[in-house]
Amino acid sequence: MLDIRGASPGLLDDPLLLEVGGAPPNAALTWRARVRDDDGFVWRAAAPTSEGLLPNWVPAKPTAGPVMALRSLRAVDVDVRVEGTDGAASSRTITRRLLDEGVRARRWKGEVEGTLFLPAGDALAALVLDARPAPPEPSPLLAAAPLAAALLASRGVLAFVLTGGRGNPAAAALERLAQVPGAPPVDHVTPALEAGVPPGVGYRGESAPDADVRALAWDALLQRLGARPRVRR
Repeated sequence: MLDIRGASPGLLDDPLLLEVGGAPPNAALTWRARVRDDDGFVWRAAAPTSEGLLPNWVPAKPTAGPVMALRSLRAVDVDVRVEGTDGAASSRTITRRLLDEGVRARRWKGEVEGTLFLPAGDALAALVLDARPAPPEPSPLLAAAPLAAALLASRGVLAFVLTGGRGNPAAAALERLAQVPGAPPVDHVTPALEAGVPPGVGYRGESAPDADVRALAWDALLQRLGARPRVRR
């Protein structure tokens, strides 16, 4: 009888570092995961190790959006299952968060429109992500900007997602951010696409090598900002 061990809550971009009890040494195992997004679409993943699950989400239906719909920023229940070649199996549900405890989200309207994500403690750094649609064909990956900002704030970075405004909202956002108590200095606006889609967030059409590159880019961003790193073995 198999038994999944090591399951614990964490942030969505943290890898699933799970172990199995009851399996013979060097047994060939198949790990599977399932999650339902805010639009009701199911995303699935399969890998030979638990750590390989979250970077490899695939939507069960092709009508799902290009990015896993998690705009509510609610905690996500990940159904995990491990299977042996002899038919033995074990299942467990693991909760993963986009917003850590104490992180606050504030909407800005008017001259500057967007959402400010404030970390629970003193901010380690600040980042402004420009997620304004760019004609003629706005990138669908802009939907990942609030998810990236939420996870950055959960790792200690004050993050603002700029979505619109009047006049020169980018300059106005920097000015207004400088007035936020405890906000570290930030002198430029970063295109949201540079932050990419964080690991753990389903991205339709992505191949495994691209998932590895995406994880490396995310880790590099966390390091550059001095943010708390993702969990490692």
